[in-house]
Amino acid sequence: MILAIALRAHAVSTPEAPAVLEQGRTWSFAELDARADELAAGLAASGARPGDRVALLAAPSATAIALLAAAGRAGVCVAPLGTRLTGPELAAAGLEIAPRLVVHGDEHATAAVALVAPSVSLEALAARATAVRAPATWLDPDAPAVAVLTSGTTGRPKAALLSHAALAASAGAWSAALPAATGWLLCLGLAHVAGLGVAWRAIAAGVPLRVVSAFDAEVVLDALRAGPASHLSLVPTQLARLLDADDGARGATRNAAGPGLRAVLLGGAPVPAALVIRALAAGWPVVPTYGLSEAGSGVTALATADAAARPGSAGRALPGVALRIADSAADGTGEIMVRTPAAFSRYLGRPGATAAAFDADGWLRTGDAGRLDADGFLFILDRRDDVLVSGGENVVPAEVEAALAEHPAIAEAGVVGRPDATWGAVPVAAVVLRPGVPAPTDEELRAFCRARLAPYKIPAAFLIVAALPQTASGKLRRAELRAALAASPVAGSLAPSPAADGAEVPA
Repeated sequence: MILAIALRAHAVSTPEAPAVLEQGRTWSFAELDARADELAAGLAASGARPGDRVALLAAPSATAIALLAAAGRAGVCVAPLGTRLTGPELAAAGLEIAPRLVVHGDEHATAAVALVAPSVSLEALAARATAVRAPATWLDPDAPAVAVLTSGTTGRPKAALLSHAALAASAGAWSAALPAATGWLLCLGLAHVAGLGVAWRAIAAGVPLRVVSAFDAEVVLDALRAGPASHLSLVPTQLARLLDADDGARGATRNAAGPGLRAVLLGGAPVPAALVIRALAAGWPVVPTYGLSEAGSGVTALATADAAARPGSAGRALPGVALRIADSAADGTGEIMVRTPAAFSRYLGRPGATAAAFDADGWLRTGDAGRLDADGFLFILDRRDDVLVSGGENVVPAEVEAALAEHPAIAEAGVVGRPDATWGAVPVAAVVLRPGVPAPTDEELRAFCRARLAPYKIPAAFLIVAALPQTASGKLRRAELRAALAASPVAGSLAPSPAADGAEVPA
């Protein structure tokens, strides 16, 4: 069901039932619905009109959830942005989504300036309404509900538009695939399609949504123990931290997160089989998944009951989703293709990229390599294109290379990923210096990158080379560079990890 309509339905049928719980307060469905009406009126009073885009720069909160419903009632599309993006990254995002208005958390008022649009805080938005207008009784299900930034191989962000109908279809597929939920816990940022999906599923099902504004293992464990969350979605790094915290606090191996926990979705990065086995042994009902923003998040899920037998699989297709492997090799490996009612509508302002994302029969090209076994279980073999995934975050080498190229001492840069037990992968850079220029130190380069890139994009190590491996036309041979860095001493001493630059799991 469409978010704004589902919220109104629950506000009428179960007005006093808890809708959103956060530290210090609980909102009923009636209260959340009323706040959504106020925010919708505030959007209109701030100049947002149907068809406009509104950027959201805020951590998850009850008010931010209300804004998602308010946007539907006001007919505007929400573009949630990562709260750890730097000024240049926000400026690039602003050029891509061209927001009519920026709505921000109080702590992000300064950062919001980079988006070059009128801005207002979440808390002040409702106060702008001169009157609470009645919400729309109808809205176009095919209109864009959210614009999710996703990156391509050029390093430029692309905004994938997901309609109300697509998000409703995704929520419905997950509800059909998972055990019945008594509540969801949200500890992913709203800039991630998985975080948005958690909000949509909870409100569609009419169950409480417990919000944790920023991931902290102890806080999340306490929230799970407090209930009523039976479901949550994590990236692998988050689950590893939860298992470490649980074991460290209890000195035991069995899950103490709460007896009502029924499904722990894992995605956003390659899911190590060893982590799945560890979680199962500790009593966590893990559900490894595979998905992408362009598919409305979920494509496959590995039921907990199947995870022990196939810990390296991403599971079977969700209800209503079709999978096939295109251009498969002799071993069955090929490109994963998807057909789903949750697919994105288009990339904003990118007709060529939109057309290239689908084949002639309407199948979505994922760019990921994988295979299907005889029972329909999917195994992912490589991430799409050259994008690497670090702690659940996409890192586009071309974007990092472009930032390094701005340094006065660097003539060329090449970036690849190195496998990492904690983060899944970390970026590593090889740089060619300009003649006659003193070599910068690693810390100088990190500081330079820190001003231009989010922490998880900053290379964990730098290697000065005489030349980068290139084709005759000057294109980087990334596979050769990856092999060269793997054989180099730098590969054995990559430090610091992304955590040294303040990187955490998605926010």
